[in-house]
Amino acid sequence: MRGNISNTPSNTLGLIIHGATNQISVDSRIIAKEFEREHKSVLRTLDDLVAGTISRHEFVPRNYQKRGKEYRCFELNKAGCLKAMPFIGGRKSREGQKRLVDEFLRLEQQLNRQSKERETLAYQVARLSGKDSRGILTDAIQQFADYARSQGSQNADRYFANITQAVYKALLVIEPQATEIRELLTAVQLKTLELAELTAAQALTVGMESQQPYKDIYQAVKAALDGVVGARVKILGG
Repeated sequence: MRGNISNTPSNTLGLIIHGATNQISVDSRIIAKEFEREHKSVLRTLDDLVAGTISRHEFVPRNYQKRGKEYRCFELNKAGCLKAMPFIGGRKSREGQKRLVDEFLRLEQQLNRQSKERETLAYQVARLSGKDSRGILTDAIQQFADYARSQGSQNADRYFANITQAVYKALLVIEPQATEIRELLTAVQLKTLELAELTAAQALTVGMESQQPYKDIYQAVKAALDGVVGARVKILGG
């Protein structure tokens, strides 16, 4: 199951970690905020830079929703950000550059420390075990989506993302933002995640077998997750 929690930044600067590659990136809106420039001005600068200065491997164009409308932004990796910052300007460009560079370095150090655990036997065992629980939950959610649809749900397709996020949020503080969250977890965190996934799958299965309304089953899943998981921990260093 692929976790993707990347809407509103939850850490100070809002950098994003992509767990599958351990790549760190920054949203152009964060650059605008740190440099105290209007985002549209930052976009104009980046439009010029991606035409030649920043390579196509160093940025990704994105869209985001705000008040029902869609707007564009850029996501820059470390190399793209370092190339762009001297051209951005703004009232706090010097402070902004320092804070962004420091945050990139801090997260890189955390990722390097945590990556060492992936070489241990305990981590490999936890990863293999977690594949079973992930598959069980995925199957249960698919059955539940069909079940909800049969009861008239117009948004049944959303349950996969909603239940997945509920599982992660029950045990993790997603700070900083991250995608492919499972790739960033320690062996202990993976085992806790396995328990949460199996708990959610059981709540779904029991609810469907007893023919409960789909909305009641969904609430039962969230209640079950609240009951099984203790204090939440951070994805890095938690």
